[in-house]
Amino acid sequence: MRSAAAASRKPPVSGRTGPAPHRSRFRACSTSFSSELAIIVIDLNLSKTPRSTSVRNRGIAMGNHSAAVTGMPAATRGTADPKIVILILWATVTYVLGGPGIGSGASDAMSTDDAMRLVEVRDLIAGQGWFDLTQYRLDPPGLPMHWSRVIDAPLAAMILMLRPLVGMKGAEAATLVLWPTLLFGATLIAVAATARRISDDANRDAVQLAAIVLAALSIPALVHFRAGAIDHHNFQIMLLLAFLFLTLGIERHSINAALAGVTASLSLAVGLEMVPAIAATCVAVLGLLLWRGSVVSRPTCVFGAALTASSLLLAALLLPPHSLGAPVCDAFGGPFLLLSAGGGVSLMIVAGVAWWRPATGARVAAAAATGLILFAVFFKLFSGCLAPPFAGIDPLVTSIWVDHVAESMSFQTLLLLEPQKLPGFYGFPLLTLVLTGAAVFRARPAFRFRLIAAAVTLAALTGISFWLMRGAAAANMLAAPLFPVSLATLWPARVQGRKLLFLALLASPASFAASGLAARPVIDAILKPQWTIAERDAVSSCLTVSSVAPLAALPPGRVMAPIDLGPAILAATGHSIFAAPYHRNNDGNLAMLHVMLAAPPQARQILADRGVDYVVLCRGNMEQVELSNLAPDGLAARLHRGQTPDFLQPIDHLDPSGKLAVWRVSRETPP
Repeated sequence: MRSAAAASRKPPVSGRTGPAPHRSRFRACSTSFSSELAIIVIDLNLSKTPRSTSVRNRGIAMGNHSAAVTGMPAATRGTADPKIVILILWATVTYVLGGPGIGSGASDAMSTDDAMRLVEVRDLIAGQGWFDLTQYRLDPPGLPMHWSRVIDAPLAAMILMLRPLVGMKGAEAATLVLWPTLLFGATLIAVAATARRISDDANRDAVQLAAIVLAALSIPALVHFRAGAIDHHNFQIMLLLAFLFLTLGIERHSINAALAGVTASLSLAVGLEMVPAIAATCVAVLGLLLWRGSVVSRPTCVFGAALTASSLLLAALLLPPHSLGAPVCDAFGGPFLLLSAGGGVSLMIVAGVAWWRPATGARVAAAAATGLILFAVFFKLFSGCLAPPFAGIDPLVTSIWVDHVAESMSFQTLLLLEPQKLPGFYGFPLLTLVLTGAAVFRARPAFRFRLIAAAVTLAALTGISFWLMRGAAAANMLAAPLFPVSLATLWPARVQGRKLLFLALLASPASFAASGLAARPVIDAILKPQWTIAERDAVSSCLTVSSVAPLAALPPGRVMAPIDLGPAILAATGHSIFAAPYHRNNDGNLAMLHVMLAAPPQARQILADRGVDYVVLCRGNMEQVELSNLAPDGLAARLHRGQTPDFLQPIDHLDPSGKLAVWRVSRETPP
């Protein structure tokens, strides 16, 4: 997607003193920032292969080995310097996650989104405008992307810093490894810090150790931290954990509240995947304000102010002014700027009411009024954002592409296709959610809000994962600190030390995944799935950069190729493409499908209208097989059978492996 144990602590803050009642309401937002040191050292081990789609027994065995070698006995005996252990284990985990990708070439470990991100970063380095997110080589004359410069900027900076040392190619390769490795370390630290914040002193070290081991065994999330993973998902997971950690300390320090507001805005600026989780956490903060009133009015006001200010600042830094009124519903723009900044203002107003009028009814009325006004304005200005995210995609594109994207599958689809994988995605978050809900009632009052906020955030992520499977990655990682905390809260005298670590290993996402795979014969006998998800090799399917690199030998031109080949072609060559796996590219994807499914005369006309120079197919790509089955007399099916029409000229011996089939389009005007 390392490690750490507490080096020094500050005494817990048992109380706080608020300003005198006669002071101005604006003093409720004034912040007395206090420094807070939390250095967390946790031991871990991990075995995970980036390309694996199943849980290996070796991974679980190494997890047990880690518990035996670096678990509680070492922590209690104090015979090893924790900092030395951190460095050793961090290096081990880095190798396990990055080693396979480095061995085969980090660029070939990239997904389609990773390849497109690299192309976007290259364009930025080459001088493309900061506010210009158009990918000019996608569906010429270009397609505006829905991604953010928040990720492009640090990647470009890292490449530029390394370029004088190892050259451009070496700098890119190093960045493909360093970026996910650093984010994985930050994620593990955030998991450990969150576990520490919501656990009591008596069992804190054991809870941290169990949490970090669970995070290291969060199989659905680890794919986002492999070598080559420069897309935004890993950054989003890390930001969400940091946001939750800061929010859980909102009662203690205003600095936590301010930083929580900033991390929430930053996450929204990167992408909208975490909107439900962030919204759920913000609702929990509002609930805290309604519940405790003036006691927490200052930090909640600071949180609202930071959320508003950082949202406006990020909008100024990332968005051209003329775009703020546009109904951009799939990225950070006017609609979600309104919700984030308006939500922050609403919190400030409710905090001000809580400061002046202690009555609960006044706070509830203020919250209801500001909320209704905010949503009324949103619905009035941006009602189109209520439509499903893929509503604008042509049904043909949906049936051939969207319905086959694994991360977009729902719980119901996975149940029909591969039910044995359900435990690995959903078992651990659901179990943790039940335990956390029970722990709320057993927790001491000082920890109750923290458990409630964490529980509603996990509930939001788990709910999203039932609709879109990609939500399971963040849900499993977020559940890692909550599971041991809940066990230690429910059974403080029984679940300690090695017992807690053993239960964590037993209930880890890896164990759930292994149990599902082991029970596959029984599951298949009961549910009798009629279909399954075809496992495809990235190399034989021509999805890797090296697979399409031979196309770089051709003069730059416009390439008509299957959807999933698009990003790799952009990354490996100077060609332009029409099809790529992005929902905004409805026109280009539809053009490719019409060409491949049409009879030769119609296909020739479309190719001429689009100015296509090359047609490219991959003999091992499942999309080619599906296109041939859909239209047996279409262009794709004819080419698959070796029936080349007269307007296409085969380019032989371009790819020594024989996977790519390439034709040059004749420039003669069709009759």
